[in-house]
Amino acid sequence: MDGGKAAKIALAIFLGTLAGAVVGVIIDNVFGVHILSVYLLQEPVRLELYVIKVEAQVTPASLLGLVATLFFVLKKG
Repeated sequence: MDGGKAAKIALAIFLGTLAGAVVGVIIDNVFGVHILSVYLLQEPVRLELYVIKVEAQVTPASLLGLVATLFFVLKKG
């Protein structure tokens, strides 16, 4: 696997996880239940660089988006 293909897979995984989280929040707000947007970790995962601070939280919806993305990426080959 070359670097370009690995970068495309990593980008697809990141965007799939993000899309799953967004769709989960929308579904929770439309139906009035808060099952898909519950935080699974006590604290967000933090990455602090010199000036940039990135925090990520895991939700059931983001995991569903990750699984769906991995399915489609592995199915495509």
